[in-house]
Amino acid sequence: MLVSMKQTVLDRAEDRRPAPRRRGRRAGIAIGVIALLGLGATSGGVALGMIPQPFTASAPAPSPTGPAAPSTPAAAPVQEIPDPVHSPTPTPTPTPTPAAATLPSDCTGLVPASERDRLFDGTPLQDPSGTAHLRTAAAPLTTALSCLWMDPSADVSGLSIDVGTGTAEQISAFETTLVERGHVCSDRGPARVCTQTRQAAPYPVDTTDTWYFRGTTWFEVSQTNFPTNGLLDAVEQQIWG
Repeated sequence: MLVSMKQTVLDRAEDRRPAPRRRGRRAGIAIGVIALLGLGATSGGVALGMIPQPFTASAPAPSPTGPAAPSTPAAAPVQEIPDPVHSPTPTPTPTPTPAAATLPSDCTGLVPASERDRLFDGTPLQDPSGTAHLRTAAAPLTTALSCLWMDPSADVSGLSIDVGTGTAEQISAFETTLVERGHVCSDRGPARVCTQTRQAAPYPVDTTDTWYFRGTTWFEVSQTNFPTNGLLDAVEQQIWG
């Protein structure tokens, strides 16, 4: 009986002893924590570029599809192009030949016979030949005729016409001299005309000098208290036609 009671006490004591802890569970938990720490460190290294990653080539971008070619209409409209029109080649205008000058043989030929009475009003012509008293006011130009219409009883009133020739250079230089003396020059058709009006001292009347140059021929009209109308046109017609 004592033996049975002792055995019973031992059995109860055995039942009250706490069960020993399992070491395997603790080891599993430790391994799990270490694995989590290692995974975190690996992810951080990848994020910081400390751990190289294998290169993965990106897939090529799909090539763009070009626009569809426009469809050709079944029947395009026909365009009629007119034949080019050729313009005729203009014919060059020939340069007119300057009229040749013909000097009158004497003073009576300076104006048309039908115009003498109207222009000179019966004033006598002093030297019809025009060569008895050649004036030299136009030098170095050559004077061929010197004609004078003047009343012998007049003091200063009268009209004279000188006619002559010269080279183009001489005429150009003489025109420059006239401008220096106060003449005003301008174009008159194919000619150059220089004029000046001054007082015929000591008389209270004016003297007007008119020089007419055309080509290599010239004439000069000097009139004092002797008005005329159309005299230049009349002389021009007689010399150049």
